[in-house]
Amino acid sequence: MDFRPKDRGTYYTSFAFGSIVFACYGGVFTTDTFFAWSWLPVPSEWLMLASILLGMVYTLLGVLGDGFVDCRQGRYIWLYFFLQCALLTIIVVISPTRGFMGMLCLPVVSQSIFRLRWPGRVAVCGYLFALTVALWGIPYGWNSAFSAMISYSAGFAFTIAFTFITTQALAARAGSEKLRHELAEANAQLRAQAEQTAELATTRERNRVAREIHDGVGHYLTVIKTQLDAASALLPTQPERAREAVTKAAKLSAEALDDVRHSVGALRTDTGRPPLPEALRELAGHGDPVPTLTIEGEPRTLAPGVEHALYRAAQEGLTNIRKHARATHAQLRLDFRTPHTLRLELADNGIGTGPDADQTGFGLRGLRERIAVLGGKVESGNRREGGFQLRVEVPA
Repeated sequence: MDFRPKDRGTYYTSFAFGSIVFACYGGVFTTDTFFAWSWLPVPSEWLMLASILLGMVYTLLGVLGDGFVDCRQGRYIWLYFFLQCALLTIIVVISPTRGFMGMLCLPVVSQSIFRLRWPGRVAVCGYLFALTVALWGIPYGWNSAFSAMISYSAGFAFTIAFTFITTQALAARAGSEKLRHELAEANAQLRAQAEQTAELATTRERNRVAREIHDGVGHYLTVIKTQLDAASALLPTQPERAREAVTKAAKLSAEALDDVRHSVGALRTDTGRPPLPEALRELAGHGDPVPTLTIEGEPRTLAPGVEHALYRAAQEGLTNIRKHARATHAQLRLDFRTPHTLRLELADNGIGTGPDADQTGFGLRGLRERIAVLGGKVESGNRREGGFQLRVEVPA
């Protein structure tokens, strides 16, 4: 089983643990009371050697054992702290000098704040603090114990406070990371949902256009067949009327062809289309009348769905003007001035629509559906000064 540290932070913790132990034993070797007395009738040199060996075991257990219990709970954690407290007790008992041995407790104090809940923290820290005070009180008297209690209280308090603050900071960081991942997942889900919505809207629009082609072409072909049948019947006796029927059939076939081209154009993808202002300039240049194009505000990058919808809106409006309005002039305006909103307006000086005109036909109805998917709105109607006006507004 691999107990090695798994990340850089754990390496730093291990380094700090070993540094404190090294500093404590360094203090032992430099103290004036070295070999001054011993607990047991054993040569001080042997006791010091045993203390050093146990200190090495204590350090290894502190580094590797902490990594072992990092992902475990329950008895493993309590076993670890029991072994560390037992080792510290033995080291204190057999050490032939006091020196800075009480500082050996601080790494375990810090680990108890990290690993245990409040009852466990109080138990471990209380025991180690009592051990540190007894380290001086039993051999030197309670005056020394009181002095040691005052001295070590600051070290214990600083270690506990610093570790607790670090624990809270790590918990806050973990919470922030969790929130960031949740937000990233939510954004990914929203993007996927938006793509599905856009795909569904595209599918619905293509189905609508397919129905429009079927219904429109079917109607034209029915009327054309009727005219040609009439021409065939009238040709022997009334050639003039037969010619009129053929002429009418030819006109209807041209209208049907235009209608098919318009519908098929709506099914084409927009791959390679220039930005919306340039696409509108190109669109406005085909047909008569040629509208006056005005771009207001600073153009900005738009979502493909928004560009597609506004381009189709302009295309639908210009087709209606050229087909029905009998206009001599038209105006096309694209307004970027309002933040987060984009407006497209198309107006002409034609005949407008009658009071009973149906504005829910295939073209306007499909346009409203397309814009509604984007959260926008469509307004249309006659102008006060004459002609017809189409206004489209979308969030962008």
